[in-house]
Amino acid sequence: MKKILFALVALLGIMACEEDKTNPTLPNITLSVDNTEIYANGEQKATFTVKDDKENILSDAKIYFADTNEQLSSSSFSTKYAGQYTFYARVGEAKSNIVTVTAKVVTEDTKIITLTANRDRYYLGDTATFAVDCNGTDVTTNATIYLAKSDDNFADIEGNTFTTNETGQYTFYAEYEGEKSNNVEVSFVTMDSPSLDIELSANPTTIVADGSEKALFTLKLDGNAVTDYELYNAADDSKLASKEFSTTEAGVYTFYAIYEGEKSNSVEVTARIKIVEEEKPITIEASTTTIKANGVDYAKFTVTQDGANVTDKSTIYVNESVLNGNRFITTTPGTYTVYAVKGEQKSNELTITAEEVTSTGKTIVFADGVTLTSGWYDVNKKAQGNNGDINMCWAATSSNMIQWFQDRYKAAGKTLPEGATDGPGVTSYTNYGPYELELMNVFHSEWDNSRGGHMEQAIPWYFEGVLNGGEYASPGSQAVPTTDGGFWKSIWSDVKANMYCGYGSTVGYTTCYNNYYQWGNGTDLLGTERLAYFTDLVVTAFEHGMAGLTISLSANLYSLHHATTLWGYEIDNATGLLTRVWITDSDDLMTEPKTPLLNEYSVSIDEGKSNIKLTGNTRYGACYVVSIHPFAGYGSAISSNGL
Repeated sequence: MKKILFALVALLGIMACEEDKTNPTLPNITLSVDNTEIYANGEQKATFTVKDDKENILSDAKIYFADTNEQLSSSSFSTKYAGQYTFYARVGEAKSNIVTVTAKVVTEDTKIITLTANRDRYYLGDTATFAVDCNGTDVTTNATIYLAKSDDNFADIEGNTFTTNETGQYTFYAEYEGEKSNNVEVSFVTMDSPSLDIELSANPTTIVADGSEKALFTLKLDGNAVTDYELYNAADDSKLASKEFSTTEAGVYTFYAIYEGEKSNSVEVTARIKIVEEEKPITIEASTTTIKANGVDYAKFTVTQDGANVTDKSTIYVNESVLNGNRFITTTPGTYTVYAVKGEQKSNELTITAEEVTSTGKTIVFADGVTLTSGWYDVNKKAQGNNGDINMCWAATSSNMIQWFQDRYKAAGKTLPEGATDGPGVTSYTNYGPYELELMNVFHSEWDNSRGGHMEQAIPWYFEGVLNGGEYASPGSQAVPTTDGGFWKSIWSDVKANMYCGYGSTVGYTTCYNNYYQWGNGTDLLGTERLAYFTDLVVTAFEHGMAGLTISLSANLYSLHHATTLWGYEIDNATGLLTRVWITDSDDLMTEPKTPLLNEYSVSIDEGKSNIKLTGNTRYGACYVVSIHPFAGYGSAISSNGL
């Protein structure tokens, strides 16, 4: 999506002075790195070592990026972004030399070589066995494994095994077809060396003996989790096939782990009898019992059971017909009987009155959970970061919409899946602070944003890990992700069943099909006919959720496109046409500090071109609607036999 580029002019006063390069009180420290070249796959690492002038390793040294002075969280570095990175070390006030690590681009032809050892701690006389992998294929027999000696000379070991009678730390790497692997460090100790500090734990420690509820085990070495351990049932010393336990027999079970020949503590898990309780009654409540029969006003229903929200697990009936989702809208005046059913339980009955609409007055509708003062989001761009965010209006809008959806999901009593990004921004960009939502940082850090993008691709990428057709775009024509996304992929099939899927797609969000070719150029619709068509699109979107809105900053709808978020609208009851809309915009403020702002626009027809014109006391003054991007909320599933 093309964006308007705004020039940022900054006046910077610079004062320089001669650096004092001599300080006899500071020690000389030297920074070195085991790999000056790694692949930008997020896995291969460059590990740093800091020594003093007597070759003593300084374990308390801190490593920093030389260009930003940001401290690394550990003594190793990996990245998913190709490029050259420079580092230095500090011990107190002493500063080291600078070293450079090059992160190489990963392509389809790149060979990623991975070296692993069967353990990382051995007794003298034991044999360490190594394996070499290339892109998922075992190439151990064709690879060469090297021992990195302390004098920086290298010698290959015998095959893929190594043994020694000298205690110490030993570092190894492998080479295969000209490519070097990661480094692997193992230690050889004597039998009387201190035992490993390993601790086994289970979560939860009490499960239901139904064969499905599981206890998950974690083993920690010196407080850090390890995965390559063996788990045993203490009753018969039988080894479990996985790091989890379930059973259909009630009782108390004891487990222990073996890691590098060391036995851990014992952990007990209690499996209790499954108690089948009689299902509790359900209750249905309505947000209001009186609505206007205007096809816009609605009553929203909530079903609870023993204090829990079970709306998404219930079926709601209105006059004996299944309701689509949990909101009732009608254009027919009268009284309606409403109840809910969950399993064998039937709720109380409600009476909803739909009043006849007079020819005067207006109706205002906001997205579920949104008011003029709360529930909406406005991510503002900052033009900061690796490649800036000047082209990222689509990402700001997508972040607003995704956060609104996640709010609806949590309001239904659900827990967001592991990996989902939620809540206010926490990642800071220079002196401007974090974005309003941390979701914006996901798109900033995990997409190549050198060009504009599209919300109808960003949203499914975040939820499902798909681009909704964007994968077929011409190279370099638009923003593209650098990671797989799909943060809801593990549960999306279940979530999808609770979303309205009538927009012309199967997932509750749509491609850009509701555009001005349907209500504007290329149609026979004129004047208010176009506005009536667009009004119907807005009303339909808000019956099931909310929408993104693409606008043009020019009456020429082919240029200057910009993504915004549509949160609410107003309809004239007499004409049934839109009169106002409420929008948030990532570009509505020019200078920091930028604060969330809900913009109100009047809706009319541009008589010159019959475009849908939005006018308000905003930065643009006027803009023009290009396309609407509906997005369903959680709990808005459609039923084939609905009203």
